[in-house]
Amino acid sequence: MTGGVSYDEGDLNAVTRLLLAETSFRRPEMEQVGVIQVAVSRAKQNGYSLSEVAVPPGRPNWNKSQKFRDRWEESIDYPQFPEARDFVEKVLDGGYVNPIGDRVQFLHPRGMPRCDGEACPRGRVCVDTVAGARCLPEWSIGSNVITIDGARFS
Repeated sequence: MTGGVSYDEGDLNAVTRLLLAETSFRRPEMEQVGVIQVAVSRAKQNGYSLSEVAVPPGRPNWNKSQKFRDRWEESIDYPQFPEARDFVEKVLDGGYVNPIGDRVQFLHPRGMPRCDGEACPRGRVCVDTVAGARCLPEWSIGSNVITIDGARFS
């Protein structure tokens, strides 16, 4: 089942904002469950609260980009915030089958640089993904990777 860590209202709001910053609450349900469960797995693995994991840049680093931080900050005012918050609460309360196990990384390939015939920067590898050939971080490649809709979990 999903969830597996204690949380308070601050954690619930932080994970909701993380989900909105990553997906705008417009991705398929199980992909979004996986994103939330990555935050849970990171909290469990590292002994952090969900807020420590979810508030940019996150511990361990979730996303250092200013674009992500801006989306996270704006998300509190998104009209879909209440519905997304209810969804996050259901996930955190164990309301779904955990689709990703204990994986602690995820990315959306469509947000990664294209690599059609070009070399990738150091630490990245050109991989054929659901979004075409993309330069992905080395941690997102290998036998531990699963794809759920438009996201890769490792």
